[in-house]
Amino acid sequence: MTESDVIHVERRIAAAPSAVFRYLTESDLWSRWQGESANLDPTPGGLFQVRMAEGQVVEGEFVVVEPDRRVVLTWGWQQHPRMPPGTSTVEFELTPDGDGTLVRLTHRGIPDEDVPIHRAGWDMFLPRLEIAVGGGNPGPNPT
Repeated sequence: MTESDVIHVERRIAAAPSAVFRYLTESDLWSRWQGESANLDPTPGGLFQVRMAEGQVVEGEFVVVEPDRRVVLTWGWQQHPRMPPGTSTVEFELTPDGDGTLVRLTHRGIPDEDVPIHRAGWDMFLPRLEIAVGGGNPGPNPT
């Protein structure tokens, strides 16, 4: 693994870490900011599955679940030739920041040709997470 296959994104969210954590571990809340539906079992080894637009499904499993602090899961796509389920790892670190939370996302192990689309995806979806956690409506999930 090289630094070229790693994505780092940071976003400050005006909510407590406990509120952000719920949006990373509860199926109905996850699907408010990413995907059309989610099936999450937030325990180590538990299923992580999100149905995106146009029937694409991202799938993996939860690796680490530290309430209000950290979530690590594997990530990959059903029927993807380079990045099948569980290929890469996504880590969310939640750090208290005044009356909010600094969310640090690190996505590792992405094939080089898939880095740009995943970077664009996280740059699009983390602002949607911020809106959803704040009680707003981020609008329909983009395709």
